[in-house]
Amino acid sequence: MNNMLAVNAEGPEIRVAVVEDGALAEFFVERKRDRGLVGNIYRAKVSRVLPGMQAAFVDLGPKVERAAFLYVADVLGSGDERKLFEDAETDDGDESPEGAASRIARSRKQLAARKIEDLLRPGDYVLCQVVKDPIGAKGARVTGYLSLPGRYSVFMPHVAQVGVSRRIGSDKERRRLRDLVNEVRPKGSGFIVRTAAEDASDQELRDDVDFLARLWSEIDRRQDDMNGAGLVYADLDLALRVVRDLLREDTSEVMIDDPEQHERVKKFTMAFLPRFAERIKKYEGRRPIFDHYHIEPALRLAVSRRVPLRSGGSLVIDQGEALTAIDVNTGSFTNTGSGNLEDTVTANNLEACDEVARQLRLRNIGGIIVVDFVDMDKEGNRRKVWDAFQKALARDRARTNVTKISELGLVEMTRKRTRESLVQLLTEPCPTCEGSGVVKSVTTVAYEILREVRRSGTLVDNDKIEIEAAPRVAEVLQKQERDYLDHLEKRFQKSITVVGQKGWKPDQFRVAGKMSTEIAAQAASESPRANGGAAQQPPREGGGERGGGGGGGGGKRRRRGGRGRNRDRATA
Repeated sequence: MNNMLAVNAEGPEIRVAVVEDGALAEFFVERKRDRGLVGNIYRAKVSRVLPGMQAAFVDLGPKVERAAFLYVADVLGSGDERKLFEDAETDDGDESPEGAASRIARSRKQLAARKIEDLLRPGDYVLCQVVKDPIGAKGARVTGYLSLPGRYSVFMPHVAQVGVSRRIGSDKERRRLRDLVNEVRPKGSGFIVRTAAEDASDQELRDDVDFLARLWSEIDRRQDDMNGAGLVYADLDLALRVVRDLLREDTSEVMIDDPEQHERVKKFTMAFLPRFAERIKKYEGRRPIFDHYHIEPALRLAVSRRVPLRSGGSLVIDQGEALTAIDVNTGSFTNTGSGNLEDTVTANNLEACDEVARQLRLRNIGGIIVVDFVDMDKEGNRRKVWDAFQKALARDRARTNVTKISELGLVEMTRKRTRESLVQLLTEPCPTCEGSGVVKSVTTVAYEILREVRRSGTLVDNDKIEIEAAPRVAEVLQKQERDYLDHLEKRFQKSITVVGQKGWKPDQFRVAGKMSTEIAAQAASESPRANGGAAQQPPREGGGERGGGGGGGGGKRRRRGGRGRNRDRATA
């Protein structure tokens, strides 16, 4: 297996690529001027308490702009509630380990039943940890149930529970790890034994537990010495964090292109993970490290809408605000080994399972996800595809919940969102289309201009109407629509000139001194919705335009069979 970590640390950002079986599986980036907040611990000041939302906003200090969000179940209460966690469901501690204690706390209904106004007041100070970075306009989410991740365990000072990752299958190994941690853990605290602890020596696990307990004592001392809100403890930077969390037995090497970062990671590994120290290597190649390992082309594909499959099919990924739709297409895939359409479709869907799971991890897509596989008639084939998809998702550290595949080939699922997706991280909305992905066609804009000339022609005081537009739109008006402009000149007894403006957006224009944005704003303010009234049916002129002539089927549901890629279900 060709599994490795490639660390590109030259320049103002650190990029880490996780390569599994020769393909890019996960990608992380941290800008040195804009480090993430997840894992950091703050002494925060309560700024607002919102009983209606059962939450509070807290100020994390002068270096964090937006207030953070603290839900009632994440508020640390009195010490006697520790008993609530003794039978709590075990967390893996692998996916976003800094949020392990928070996930356990939020699962307890007794905590959610408390009232925020009884626990916090504006001006109070609380010790909290960031479990979700700010995303878009939303501030960070924080919790009072702290988690300190180590290589083999996660320390939870306020959760009296010892759990073992469910990914460790051996009952004997699970008992060994649980008994060992119970022997050495500080009284009243809790630990989650991570998957990486499987087959680790007793001394390695003891050292990990002891280090985290000492770290917590230092954090507790620091926050007692602080005045006001601010940072108490910053989590490891990306280069060290990926070694702590992602370096596994099947990882053959960690290649680092920066000498300084290589030295730091080497020392860290020798101190905490000595058996992996030989796998930390300095990249000596002349080409950039991501070019050498063919990671850059994979990254460019990771932010594109269409993803090709090896056999000729493809995925089309559309990310929305809260829902992502993934459409599986057969494309040119013909499955020459079988003359059966059902077998061809099933083979295409099975190949898509691995790629969909990989893209979810690589793009870090969270929230609600709908995967639209190509239709399969046989229940056995649908079950086969669903089983393959579950197996492909098993490598994902993020928590997923997947429904059974429907008769229409749809799989609905959720995936835990803890940080910005790759698209949010690496891209920004297009300034031309403002993120919609489309712009008005040249012909549409040209005809909008003609309508505005006809609308405002009689209102222009001088004897000239000047049109300014993007060059391609101006060309359409001057060449294809010159006859209609001549007609308008005769109608209004005014000359009409068209000027192309380089650098203008396709839908940007000016008619008689009035910009397109002003025209759109005026039309919006005069609309029936804006005025709170019902739409008035305008009188029809002979030969005039009829708006919405074919709209009688607006309420009709679209039938799935109408798409070209799906098979015809008509019977002879």
